[in-house]
Amino acid sequence: MARSVSEILEQKILEIIKDVGDKGIIQREIWKKINIDSRKGIKIIKRLERMGLLEREPLVQGGRKTYILRPTPKVFKKIELPDFLDDIPCFYCPFLYKCGSGEYNLYSCKIIEEWIKDRTERDGNELS
Repeated sequence: MARSVSEILEQKILEIIKDVGDKGIIQREIWKKINIDSRKGIKIIKRLERMGLLEREPLVQGGRKTYILRPTPKVFKKIELPDFLDDIPCFYCPFLYKCGSGEYNLYSCKIIEEWIKDRTERDGNELS
């Protein structure tokens, strides 16, 4: 599955924010680092904030309001799955958090479709 530009930018922003840790980073510094305009960047930042991956703290700098961005513990949390779930591709999908929200859904997912096909062929029966 090809990733969209927004998803790639989300990942880059999260990496930057994780790297700076608790000290945080001023929002506009991110725009400079990944070379995007603030309007597009703010949409992504707000989406990441809604997902609970970062927090924005208001700050006045040079007479202008801006934000300091910091990662939340959720960014660092490593999800461990029981061994019996290791085979199911959904749990490792980078779009899991979007699944069922329109563009991404179980019924049109090529990855899960391939997994079911392989599983059916391997087990010699159909999954219901």
